Amino acid sequence: MKKRSPLASIRPGGILRWSTTCILAGGVVGLSSCQRPDDYVATEKDLQMAEAQSRIEQLDSQQELLKNGEVANNFHLPGVGYYHAEAHDFFDHPYQFSNEGRFFVNGVWQDQPGREDIEPSRPSPAALKKVDQALAREQQLAQGSAPSQGGGFGMGNMLMMYWLLSGNRGMFSPGAGFRNAGPQVGNWQNSVENQRRAVNAHASANPGYNRMVNQSRMRGAAVQPGQSVRGGFGGRSSGFSFGG
Repeated sequence: MKKRSPLASIRPGGILRWSTTCILAGGVVGLSSCQRPDDYVATEKDLQMAEAQSRIEQLDSQQELLKNGEVANNFHLPGVGYYHAEAHDFFDHPYQFSNEGRFFVNGVWQDQPGREDIEPSRPSPAALKKVDQALAREQQLAQGSAPSQGGGFGMGNMLMMYWLLSGNRGMFSPGAGFRNAGPQVGNWQNSVENQRRAVNAHASANPGYNRMVNQSRMRGAAVQPGQSVRGGFGGRSSGFSFGG
């Protein structure tokens, strides 16, 4: 005789309530996955996963361009700065950053905003040297970190720096950062893929997670602690906000 799954009992006018079926299924998929998507409330784990997902998506979107040796205007490379494509260099402030009616454009303050729709460009040798030095610093920090601290997106940031330097071979004098990176690139890529799998597993186990992240992006604001997919506030004290 074939065994029926407890989930088969959920149907219009069915025998079991949602909460009862979740208890029966909890040993297989975990109780967290049984929360209705419409009732989903953000947790600390959601915060961590959403941040990792955002950085993985950024890594994926920039990979081809960086490997070609170019950087998009206003792209932020952690540890280096914001890229101003017309100046072919990185700076502390984003392109078009405004303060007291003035705008930071191509490394200088000016009274008028700069132009939009600027094409990606190849960094200058001086800018590439900044990237090489930042890559060396990141490697030193990673060596002194515990596995839980040195993994993740220190690794993703180092990958982006390495791709950019690799795409500009012959245009700068390689320093310790680039020279020492080659043997480690495989480990960095594996670390990113491990995080990608962790995010996918979390999303699969928690159906409301993706809706929460999508709503955060549509609003252009972080989810507030305890906020549910429905837009209200749940009773969980463990809720944390996360960026979209």
